[in-house]
Amino acid sequence: MAAPRDWSRIALDGNARAALAQSAHALRFGDADGGVATPIKPEQLLTPRWADDRANDLWTVMNVVQENVMRGGLSARAPATFHQHGRCRRGRVVTTRAVNNIDQDVRLNKALWGLGERMARVLGRAA
Repeated sequence: MAAPRDWSRIALDGNARAALAQSAHALRFGDADGGVATPIKPEQLLTPRWADDRANDLWTVMNVVQENVMRGGLSARAPATFHQHGRCRRGRVVTTRAVNNIDQDVRLNKALWGLGERMARVLGRAA
């Protein structure tokens, strides 16, 4: 497969990384209507877990996003809520779970791969 070689030559700027993360975020956390109701932010999907994954090429960024989508472990605090008496209740911490369902695993990986292919085409080099 040529994807690792070709995609590793495609540098992503901040806007391209953000678009990739936003799309992956919607794939993982979106409902049937495309709405996302999670305090997990798209930019959290771009956080590398390994020192070797700090590059900004398409192949590395795709791998970082895929790992964060599939392995879970991302945390964020839900927004605070206000009660009728004006008291503020602090939001709870939400942590994502790993994708263990085979059907969901296959669906997400196919969608992420397609996303990478589209990014490669848009940026001028198909894999």
